[in-house]
Amino acid sequence: MLYIGPHVSISGSISFALDRARELGATGFAIFTKNQRQWKSPALKDEDIASFKAKMKSYSYSKAAILPHAGYLINLATPDEELREKSLNLFLEEARRIDELELELINIHPGAYKEGSVEDGIKRSAAMLDEVLERHPNIKVALENTAGAGTILGSSFEELEKILSNIHASDRVGFTLDTAHLFGAGYDVKADPDKVLDSFFSIFGADKLYGMHLNDSKVPLSSNKDRHDNIGLGLIGKDAFMQIVKRKEVQNIPLILETPNEELWKAEIATLLGN
Repeated sequence: MLYIGPHVSISGSISFALDRARELGATGFAIFTKNQRQWKSPALKDEDIASFKAKMKSYSYSKAAILPHAGYLINLATPDEELREKSLNLFLEEARRIDELELELINIHPGAYKEGSVEDGIKRSAAMLDEVLERHPNIKVALENTAGAGTILGSSFEELEKILSNIHASDRVGFTLDTAHLFGAGYDVKADPDKVLDSFFSIFGADKLYGMHLNDSKVPLSSNKDRHDNIGLGLIGKDAFMQIVKRKEVQNIPLILETPNEELWKAEIATLLGN
């Protein structure tokens, strides 16, 4: 089954995310479990957790269709000890919320090493992932590829492979491939999306693709920039996305729209589902 939907708001209650996804005809969706730009947020209320689980059952959403996204403040690769401690605590808090909601995945960026060597940044990123995975044995982490700006890790498959090879609990770590990030990093998903995916699978295997972010791009190939556009309105184009959703490897994983114009979400979902 194709699990396709947008990153929906949790405003008012985390359980409202399911209502919003359902209204759009989404078969999958993404959420933040708290404010993504704050270090601290109120704990999830018991009644909201219960309502979330009840709606999951009522609306027939599988946990495999949902891709929670960790907050933007977390930096797995930071060399700053104070920021590392804050990032670890926030990541642990987000993992706890995933456990409370009885979900499984959490999407996170590999981090920025800021200074020093790439290798040191990779080791720091892997070490924090291991610490969180050890404390939360029921979750899996989906590392998101990046567009390659500055000292941000994860813009190449080779770099993602190095991170994975440094993680002890690598059996519980896979990847979210963002099409706009791939395009920005030089992977031509417009010209030949199958070639790009086959390159990924040749390195990692299909079972390491935990999810995708389906975003068109406002900026050109190899720009090392991350500027999303709606499907078919950017420089990647609709045909590439229709080709991607035909792949057997993207069945039963969350395919998430992070496209900027929410008014187009319902039509994008219907198009990608072939409706």
